[in-house]
Amino acid sequence: QIGHDHRNDRSRSPEYAVEQQSRLIESLFMNVPIPPVFLGEDKYGSYVVLDGRQRLTAIRDFMNNTLTLKNLEVWEQLNGTRYQDLVKKDYDKHLTRRFVPAIVILKESSPAVKYDVFDRLNTGGVKANDMEIRNAVFRGGFTDILHELSRNELFCTIWRIPKDIIEAAERNAMYREMDDVYLVLRFFALYEYDSMRLKFKDYLSDFIQEKNDIYPEKQDVPKEFIDRFNFAIINTWNIFGDEAFLKPKNSRGQRVKSFPLSDAIMVALSEYDPDTLDSTLQSRIRKNFDELLEDSDFLKSITSGTNGKGSIRSRIELAKKAVKRAL
Repeated sequence: QIGHDHRNDRSRSPEYAVEQQSRLIESLFMNVPIPPVFLGEDKYGSYVVLDGRQRLTAIRDFMNNTLTLKNLEVWEQLNGTRYQDLVKKDYDKHLTRRFVPAIVILKESSPAVKYDVFDRLNTGGVKANDMEIRNAVFRGGFTDILHELSRNELFCTIWRIPKDIIEAAERNAMYREMDDVYLVLRFFALYEYDSMRLKFKDYLSDFIQEKNDIYPEKQDVPKEFIDRFNFAIINTWNIFGDEAFLKPKNSRGQRVKSFPLSDAIMVALSEYDPDTLDSTLQSRIRKNFDELLEDSDFLKSITSGTNGKGSIRSRIELAKKAVKRAL
């Protein structure tokens, strides 16, 4: 799987990419050794590219005749050439007889090991963040659902993410850095926070692999999973509108949106069908959460050590109690 996620291309122009790809193909013609690619063995015997996606993509694009070589300085005669041109001249064997070395991380390896391998290899000019690494390493139906839900219209409105993906990729840091997908993953993982036995970062990796193993295809993900998220975001919008997830004013008099506050509110509201919460109940819930933002224990849970299990449990349970009191 070497699928391309356009949101991660933050620093390289198309012109630069074509030159780099062309130089790789030239190196193969020259029989210059290239670094190995690292592959993670999937559950069903396929492989996920942990490191080397750009190299494999360049080879694929060239052999599919979508890459035209340019700006080569050693084998200048190859400039303007596509793979089909080599076939016509019987030069294609100079490429197809080469091989790309590969190192495979077996499927038996733990999620933490796979994540760590990718992280250690992740030394390029544009360093991937935690969620980008998970997205590359842990593929499956559950990961696909995370992406799909991250485009939910109300979710995007609350987090001020443009609905048009081109505009989002160009102008929105949350989208480019996959914080939107990360937030959806946090919601599902912290709904089951009692099963957290690892450090938060490792727990998220373990959780996403576990769900992908259970739901290898998007259509396998149970409807109640998707309903749970949709209930949470609809209720959040109905109760808070675009002021959802805003912490109390900071020292500069600003209110900023909070991931830990989002955890608490979303999980607490996810078990209630929006049709059962009329305007009166919505007002009561809003009042209780406004009061909760003045509670020292709750404030501590969303501002200090927020990824520790104690803080996670505290804020989610306090939020659940706030909703139940309103009902």
